[in-house]
Amino acid sequence: MKMNVGFIGLGTMGLPMTYHLIEAGHTTYVASRSLGPIEKAVAHGGIKAESPKALMEAADIVMTCLPLPETITAVYEGKDGLIAGASPGKIVIDHSTVDRATNERVKALLLEKGAGFIDAPVSGGPMGAKAGKLTIMCGGEAEDVEKARPVMEAYGGYIVHVGQTGSGTTVKLLNNMLIGVHQAALAECYVMAERAGVDPAIAYDVIKKSAGFSKSMDWAVDAILDRAFDARFSIDLLHKDIGLALELGEQLNMPLDLVKLGAKKVAEAKQSYGHQDVSAIIRPLEEKTGTTVKRHSEQ
Repeated sequence: MKMNVGFIGLGTMGLPMTYHLIEAGHTTYVASRSLGPIEKAVAHGGIKAESPKALMEAADIVMTCLPLPETITAVYEGKDGLIAGASPGKIVIDHSTVDRATNERVKALLLEKGAGFIDAPVSGGPMGAKAGKLTIMCGGEAEDVEKARPVMEAYGGYIVHVGQTGSGTTVKLLNNMLIGVHQAALAECYVMAERAGVDPAIAYDVIKKSAGFSKSMDWAVDAILDRAFDARFSIDLLHKDIGLALELGEQLNMPLDLVKLGAKKVAEAKQSYGHQDVSAIIRPLEEKTGTTVKRHSEQ
């Protein structure tokens, strides 16, 4: 079923997600702080909305993909915000990674207007967004998730309702706190391989077929070996997310000792390499040990 939809946040994730919505035949309204992505979306068949409020009034289902809790506040609230344009039956899906308190506040404000809300962070990175194969973890009312599922299927490969409002955010924070720990651990692993005289590409190939493998290696090792640290998912964003995970742990009185160690390594890398990909978490350790992990030969 084709629907009137809206998308706000046309970054490296949001723009390809918007393309998929347009290609699926949905009438797609767009808004962004930057003119460039708007022009690209319109050239692809999108329709520019003059404000978040106008976009909300035009669409039945609205998606947002924004970087920070304060960005959510700016887009959702105020006289020209999404909530000002909300009305009964509409649904807002937030694909941002923020905190559960923000989810709850936004839901309450939308509920006052008779609209639904789904916190639905995504995983898969820009590659998954471009392929239309994102994992989408949804928190909220089951009927809202099912109503919105056909829209999310335009860019989602695995869409799961994980529970009440805030549950999607919780699962995403669990995922990203593991990314921090895994990236810190694999940095030590591959610097150690290099220093021991083992070709790190061979070590990667063997570990990938062994019990020590994690999917984070598939994300990071080739980038490290090729010294290709352009951000797909930046250290700055991981630092934000792992901080949110630690805050949630404090709220739940949950000790997160290993996560704190991972967060320390992420923070160290952020000082010089925050704008780079999470695979660059290895760089401070390389500098400390005078070791560069690189590809020895074509595999």
